[in-house]
Amino acid sequence: MAQTRFFINEFEIDLSRSVVIQNGQHTQVEPKVLQVLLLLAQRQREHGEQVVTHEEIMTHVWQGVEVVPNALQRCIAILRKVLGDNAKNPSIIATHPKIGYRLLVPVRWPESATNQPKNKAAKPYFKARTLIVSTFLLCVFLYLLWPGTQPPGYTRLTPVTHTDAHESHAIFSPDGNYLIFNRYAGSCTSHLWARHINSGQEHQLSATSGQFGAPAFTPDGRELVFAAKADCAQPSAQSCWALATVDFARALTKPQAIEPRYLCDAGQPHALKALPSHAYAYLHSDENQTRLVQYNDLTKAVDTLYSAADEYLYHFDYHPHQRHFALFSRDQSLNYVLTVLDKNAQTVQRNAIALLPNMDPTASLAGRFAPDGRTLLVVSNGQLYSLTLSGKLSLLPTPATGLLGADKHPSRQTLLAVNGQKDIDIAQLPLSHADSAADPVHDLNARALPYPSLSRTQAQERQAQFSPDGRQTAFISNRNGADQLWIWKEDRATALSNIGASHPIHGFAWSPDARHLLWAQGGKLYRADLSGQHHSLSTKLPVHSVQAWHKPGQALVLINDPMPGGLYLYDLASGELSTLGINGVHRAWQAGEQVYYSDAQGKVKRFTPGDDPAHAKVLTTLNGRAMVIKDKHIYSVDQTNLTLNRYDLDGTLLNTLRPLKPTAWKISDVHQAQLLLEQFIAIEQELVLID
Repeated sequence: MAQTRFFINEFEIDLSRSVVIQNGQHTQVEPKVLQVLLLLAQRQREHGEQVVTHEEIMTHVWQGVEVVPNALQRCIAILRKVLGDNAKNPSIIATHPKIGYRLLVPVRWPESATNQPKNKAAKPYFKARTLIVSTFLLCVFLYLLWPGTQPPGYTRLTPVTHTDAHESHAIFSPDGNYLIFNRYAGSCTSHLWARHINSGQEHQLSATSGQFGAPAFTPDGRELVFAAKADCAQPSAQSCWALATVDFARALTKPQAIEPRYLCDAGQPHALKALPSHAYAYLHSDENQTRLVQYNDLTKAVDTLYSAADEYLYHFDYHPHQRHFALFSRDQSLNYVLTVLDKNAQTVQRNAIALLPNMDPTASLAGRFAPDGRTLLVVSNGQLYSLTLSGKLSLLPTPATGLLGADKHPSRQTLLAVNGQKDIDIAQLPLSHADSAADPVHDLNARALPYPSLSRTQAQERQAQFSPDGRQTAFISNRNGADQLWIWKEDRATALSNIGASHPIHGFAWSPDARHLLWAQGGKLYRADLSGQHHSLSTKLPVHSVQAWHKPGQALVLINDPMPGGLYLYDLASGELSTLGINGVHRAWQAGEQVYYSDAQGKVKRFTPGDDPAHAKVLTTLNGRAMVIKDKHIYSVDQTNLTLNRYDLDGTLLNTLRPLKPTAWKISDVHQAQLLLEQFIAIEQELVLID
């Protein structure tokens, strides 16, 4: 009989429920972690103080499953935290470097029926109990098979919209009669829309176009609340966002003017939600911390509801009826954490989120409350999951493979989702060229090529880079259904990477000798030669993306540690990672001994590794969203007029090279007189209903 319960000090470990209990307090712990603890406990019972080796634990707990390199160390770190153990001065789990682990305290095992003396008189009791259990299981089986009693499954997808615009941020109205969404048709030309489910009639809700964040309803269902860019024409670095509302009932009869409630600091208020009594909650990001804050529209006061210095808070949702908050964060051990707060912002429960096998450890999980308030819907890498408040994830199979968000109907099992992807091609152009004045200007959703494509597909093809010798081009493409590295050589594209992972590739780099490529996928780091032979490299932390490979034995990589965009140097020989002390990095480059990096707003800074990053020089003339450093020059696109300029390494303008187009300005590489860039052909993101 399998052992499901034992005791360590004052802790009760219940494997059947995946919980650790102390003084009546239940802490949910992922099953794999408790299996490690069980193996250590069983070894102590059978062999005393014998050490359990790393190989034994990996074989026993993760047999046949591919895991990240630090999976075992992560489990031990979680156990120490739950059991109150100190890694530097352990009293419960001893670490034997490069060997394994053992328990230092005696384990108490409950007496089991298998260890008790045989009792012939007990046989009738066991027979009766077996009969009762069998009858019960048969009843459950028949109940599940009876028509109309099976648990709901999602098998049917019904397209709702068929426009050339880009639909996003879709939710149901509180009564379930309308679909609310954002329809984007180009820069600063978004509108909020509502669509009646039964009639299909659409209503434009916003009187003036702009740039809007995700909408949510006030608790009474009368108003929509959302973030609105107050000065949409300004570059993002200079923009100001407003907390805004619109009267929903009136907007169904006539588009309404957007009413700004509160002008926020620079930066978009994230995950804006309406609370009772004219209050609003959102995430506010400082340089080193993200806080859940509340704005009271009656008193005009802004107060902090929740903050944590030792974790990175990146998303939350609010359930208006139960008045609970669900906060998503990453702690210092890079665990995903779900914290539930009550209406007074007091912690009700806090649990680690147990990722399922093959989930990307670098992706940010974000969830939306189901109507019952007991679970959240999570979309990760195009797939739908259900997340309990105790941190347990379950895959919800759907007929869609490219989900970007999902909301559940208030009273039915129907889901509203955004499904699709972007159609992006790569173009190769002369670096210096004056376009004809007669060239047409295409809108983002026009199905026309701004420039001839290197290879026309309906996939996402991006981040093209010339090899250092200029003989071939590498790029990322999902034309085979998942991200892979491809090589373009002699008018032919060939898939290079084939590791069997469905996770996105966020960045890659050529080796200085043009013989290898380095990239990260699903948290793992890979190196491949031009024949496609590849192998994974050892890393202590999950790598999000590769940014540059400037020196033969050293690369720049990004790691969410736990804040996103932590900039590190990776030593290819030793596998060591060295932090450069900077977070929030979106792109990074290296020129000589200098490192350049940009943030989410495209602001570019420069510093020398080893110096204090706080003293990094700001290069105000550069746009980090479209920038390349090559041959001691910086190439950057001026986003106000879409001209490509050349600068020296100090950011001083040298000359203007050529104009670019509104849907084709994101440059990715330069070699001699040639330029590579991404061009948007269409954004195929539509609303669908899933039953």
